[in-house]
Amino acid sequence: IAIALPLLLFSINVKSALNMAGDTMKGMALALLSVIVISTAGAVLFTDQIADVWQVAGMSVGAYTGGSPNMAAIKTAIDGKESIFVTMVTYDILFSAIYLVFVMTLGQRVFGLFLNKYQHKNDSAEIDYAGMEHLADETANGYKKLVSIKLLPQTLAALLSSGVVVGVALFIASLVPETYQSTTTIIGITSLGLAASFIPKIRNLANSFQLGMYLILVFCFTMGTMTDMSIFTDIDLGLASYISFILVGSLLMQALLCKLFKVDTDTFLITSSAAIMSVPFIPVIAGALKNREILLPGFAAAIIGYAVGNYLGIIVANVTRALTGA
Repeated sequence: IAIALPLLLFSINVKSALNMAGDTMKGMALALLSVIVISTAGAVLFTDQIADVWQVAGMSVGAYTGGSPNMAAIKTAIDGKESIFVTMVTYDILFSAIYLVFVMTLGQRVFGLFLNKYQHKNDSAEIDYAGMEHLADETANGYKKLVSIKLLPQTLAALLSSGVVVGVALFIASLVPETYQSTTTIIGITSLGLAASFIPKIRNLANSFQLGMYLILVFCFTMGTMTDMSIFTDIDLGLASYISFILVGSLLMQALLCKLFKVDTDTFLITSSAAIMSVPFIPVIAGALKNREILLPGFAAAIIGYAVGNYLGIIVANVTRALTGA
């Protein structure tokens, strides 16, 4: 994950993403705000039912603003307990699957009752990818390029650049007190990866995004094998209720905010999915909504979620720790 995060961040043109996304960035900001508020409020409500609820809050914010890699990164940053992490992964798989099915089947119909309808901006059915075509290629062809001999030098350069980012972050972390080293490492990797994306030669390296996504998919598969089925027979009602509270609460809060700020139904659903489900599911959601026009803005929003998820998760973990007196 340490290597994968910079690879993802290298590939995004932050300026183009912000310019092209329009209401998508507004919707994503509302999604992030909703997750933060509901997670923090939930931590206070469930403090007597969940041990180390501040750790759960921080990792939840990472998971539901960025993705599973952020949850793992925040676990490292806050020295979270392995048992809490594994249980969260298990419940996250279950409840996120339920969330995904709802968004794909009923979401557009239900929220379309009170949110505005999406106004298509491009009648030609052609999509302006704003220099980020690589994010839109979710097919097997995009990953076949990873074994291309012709692109091997650029792939290795991207991997080496990511290694340099991780190395520099570790060096910076070694300069601070041991208590803060994990947090400093994760913040350093995220910040340096974002900074490197502003360098055109690094941003344009072929296969950076695909390699990062491949590593993340391997990580997600590995986490899937960690699923402890006995947790379902001996369910932790407090933790399960808290995660459900975050998913349902943040969805409803974002919907209300989108109504207030005049964000349309499709943009609401794609940004909610970008926060809760992250990058790999954006094509699935866009397909279910029958709206390819929001595909790339959805990718951009999800990548930005990856970028800010670590910061937000660490902040929420420390704030809830103070609020709950842990």
